[in-house]
Amino acid sequence: MAQHPAHSQNHRHPDEPRTEEIERVLKGANYPMGKEKLLTLAKSNGADGEVMAVLNKMTDRNFDSADAVLREAMRVE
Repeated sequence: MAQHPAHSQNHRHPDEPRTEEIERVLKGANYPMGKEKLLTLAKSNGADGEVMAVLNKMTDRNFDSADAVLREAMRVE
């Protein structure tokens, strides 16, 4: 069965926030950082509803780098 285009490796669904947008709203993060602090930072950096929704879906744990946050964000999208 063919994979849905939005789930293919090089395509994202139009409603999914871009990786660059997630990186932008996490600028200034001091890792390791827990989910709640990431949410607070993202909100203060002007994250839109899509980004906040993705971050809210992430596992509640400490993240040791921006890459760890991005991996988790892409997993939950």
